[in-house]
Amino acid sequence: MPCRWKKDNQKNTQGFTLLEVLLVLILLGGAGFILLVKIPVQVEERNLSLASTRLIQDIREARQSALGENVYYEVRFYPSNNTYRIYRKTELQRIQSLPKGITFANYPANIRFSADGNTGFLGSNPSGTVALTNGKAIHRVITALISGRVREEIQ
Repeated sequence: MPCRWKKDNQKNTQGFTLLEVLLVLILLGGAGFILLVKIPVQVEERNLSLASTRLIQDIREARQSALGENVYYEVRFYPSNNTYRIYRKTELQRIQSLPKGITFANYPANIRFSADGNTGFLGSNPSGTVALTNGKAIHRVITALISGRVREEIQ
């Protein structure tokens, strides 16, 4: 007799109820939905941040190269195809494209670093500000006129 009671008790305690299974599925579905909504936004913001960081590094590298090699370097911007080019005197050193979805938010002036440490801005908008956008946020890369100091401002 005791064996039969034990067998019946085991039968009643095995498995999950339908309510428990549905609750777990709803929680997993909600967490998955939140991740699907947040991931594309984070990717766009990450691309904008990486593009502005890359631009800052390239501008700083051009400035240091001009000082170290005793020749002028120039960073030229091409908003029509979302690229910028780095020149050593008149010789093209590198072409850098912005990541997909990132564009210039303004028409930036070309930046020239001379061998004596002076910085000049050439073009129709000689402000020293290059603005990048992903359509939602704007990162401004600002180069100081005299010192050539490069910094980033996020809006």
